[in-house]
This record gives sequence, C-alpha cells and structure tokens, in this order.
Amino acid sequence: MASPARAERRKRIAVYGGAFDPITDGHLKCACEIIHARAADEVWIVPCGTRPDKPSLRTPYLHRLIMCHLAVDTSFGSTFPIRVCDIEMGEPAALSTYHLMERLTAEYATHDFMFVIGADLLADLKGW
Repeated sequence: MASPARAERRKRIAVYGGAFDPITDGHLKCACEIIHARAADEVWIVPCGTRPDKPSLRTPYLHRLIMCHLAVDTSFGSTFPIRVCDIEMGEPAALSTYHLMERLTAEYATHDFMFVIGADLLADLKGW
C-alpha cells in the first residue's frame, strides 16, 4: 500500500525592504542571520522606489537595484537563499508596505511572506 502524499510545505519568504542607498554589509549580515536562524527559507531584498519620507534619497532606483544585485552576487554563492526582488521597478513611487505584501502574495501565491524591518524603524511603526 502506498503511503499518503505529504502536503507540500509553503516556502517562507522574508521580505527585506528598504532604500538600500547604499546596501551595506550590515544589511547583508541581517539577511544572512535570518537564513541561519531558520526564520525563513529565503530572504528577498526589495529596494524601494521614491519615498516622500526620504527626500535625501537621490540615487535612482535602477542604480540601487544594481548595487543590491552586485552585493548579493559577490557575497553569497548562487545556491544561498538570498535574492534581490525588482517588484518596484517601474513604479513612480515606493509601494506602501501593505501594497507591496499584497502584490507579492498575489504574484507568488504558493509562498508565505513576512516583512523584515530594521530596528531604526520600530519607533515609527505605529505611524505606518
């Protein structure tokens, strides 16, 4: 008698959003710790579009996206589960966290998403 098929576990994705202007070793270490702690199966680094709360953000989106790709690609092997996601490419402004997560959930329905923020944003979280 064949054993019943096991239910496939959904992939857990930690969405690490930010300006990444520039992406730093600290960002990469944080993403790496998420993987090593087994808090997620993959980390997706998501550079944001133009943000009204960051008027000093002058580096174009495409440049920040490329910097993220270069940092990830030169720091980790191709099988290490940290990726760069360009879902905000072409957006006139940064997506709100809610809309970003909504879009990712719709586009990748077989994954479970969680959002990661830096400790520097905790004080302002109530205003989101």
